[in-house]
Amino acid sequence: MIELSTPHELKVKVPETKAEDNTPRFDVNKDIKSAVSYYKDNGYVIFSACISLESCNQLRELWKKNIKPYKKKIYRQTTAKAEKNLFNENGWIMNPVLNLQSLNPYLFGDLRHATENKVFSNPSICKVLKSLLGEKPKIVQSMYFEGNSATWEHQDSYYLDSEKIGIMTAGWLALEEIQADAGRFFICPESHKIDLGKQNIENNIADNHDKYIEKVVSIIKSKNMTIKAPYMAAGDVLFWNSWTIHGSIDSQSKTHSRSSVTMHAIPETHKFLQFHSRTIDVPTDDLGSSLIYRPKDQSKFKNKLVLAIESHFPGIFYWLKKQAIKSLVGKKLKGI
Repeated sequence: MIELSTPHELKVKVPETKAEDNTPRFDVNKDIKSAVSYYKDNGYVIFSACISLESCNQLRELWKKNIKPYKKKIYRQTTAKAEKNLFNENGWIMNPVLNLQSLNPYLFGDLRHATENKVFSNPSICKVLKSLLGEKPKIVQSMYFEGNSATWEHQDSYYLDSEKIGIMTAGWLALEEIQADAGRFFICPESHKIDLGKQNIENNIADNHDKYIEKVVSIIKSKNMTIKAPYMAAGDVLFWNSWTIHGSIDSQSKTHSRSSVTMHAIPETHKFLQFHSRTIDVPTDDLGSSLIYRPKDQSKFKNKLVLAIESHFPGIFYWLKKQAIKSLVGKKLKGI
């Protein structure tokens, strides 16, 4: 067991091995009912070996083949902006890719299709999501991480959720054994029972995102919350509720990457909510065991054109986007 910190210097005792970790783990073929009960009580649950080691290795190889040599801009998780690959000294990409299902299929088709087949329509993963959501899952967002980028303490609901706030479920799939110092995912058990309120003018993502994060950190401290960073083997998936406070440890390993895929899903019949302000009946493709929404799908000409404009004129583009978000949140607050 080693002691590490979250991005805002909250201390976490991180198990180095599975034997050191007291977190329960469930088998998708044996104990779904007890796992759902644990999830409802704690705001998260771990299932072991949801996908094979062979599939994990395949996805990592396709990442290496498709994404790492690419010299142009792709949408990124941390900023939601179009950026070129940012490599660290180990050659790992530090700005995670956003929405694998929306990647240009002519450039990254192997990775896009393999992720859909191995992860987003995976029978075990979709069985869990359906059990937690009560309906066939509709995947609305995904990400791929390689480097040990730290993620601040937050609830997903601030950014996205089901139209019925607090229903969305997310999953973090380890594509390799995630070492203790490799920027482990952390969660605060039972924090899904805390309502931090809706996004508004005072804490909106366009101008006052830092104030929102400060509030989350303050609540963790004031309630003396437990912070757990569970051991994860390749193929394990940690599922959590949209209100569960979580992030990733601020630990820059020199020897271990953190290859992993995350997905966020809402029930099939629910609309998608952004910034607690905009409800969207999103178009989807049916993958069989799940539905998939493709934000800014790069198989479509209009989205490729937007990406080109965004890439060449980022200053004016992101200023206009920021004003649009402020206007959207402001109108919602005023009941317009």
